[in-house]
Amino acid sequence: MVDESDGKKIELNLAEKCPKELLEKFVHKVLDSICSGKEPRYASYGKVWNIEEWSQVLPSVGATLKGFVTRGLTKKQISDELDACVLKSESKQVILDCLLPRYDEVRAALVATTAGITSAQLKDFDWKLKMVLASDKLASIRKPLVTIDFDIRRSDSDQHVSVELSQEELHSVITSLEAANKVIVQLKS
Repeated sequence: MVDESDGKKIELNLAEKCPKELLEKFVHKVLDSICSGKEPRYASYGKVWNIEEWSQVLPSVGATLKGFVTRGLTKKQISDELDACVLKSESKQVILDCLLPRYDEVRAALVATTAGITSAQLKDFDWKLKMVLASDKLASIRKPLVTIDFDIRRSDSDQHVSVELSQEELHSVITSLEAANKVIVQLKS
């Protein structure tokens, strides 16, 4: 089985095929695509990469740059991660020189993208614990269920959503919410 990080390293190493001046332009275009959504065109880089390499290098470089910003890495940590990718020092320096001055701009764009997913806000919630003792098919079940009622405020109206969850489903929802909270706390800092 191939380690996924090894695949990312190989795809990121494709960036080294690009001459320094063009690599700088490429990294800025990738950063522009993160901020504005307008991706670089293959036609501008067709002499450097074939279409298969392009389909690997573009998402790899974009995901790598987003990952550095999303995780809040320092210059030293980014440098160490690029060293782990076995990039030439010249390519590594180009990536650092392009990313670091635009770090806050990329971070703001990622936060705005995340915040723009929905305009809904949780207004209130209520929960009730129930015990299912039996059903028409089984004489004895004894299964706990929780009912959660959410009052959600949208820009134009309020909505009431009711969800019934088993113990396993509730645990899964709580785990997901804790992970989302960690991301929000990290983005705020």
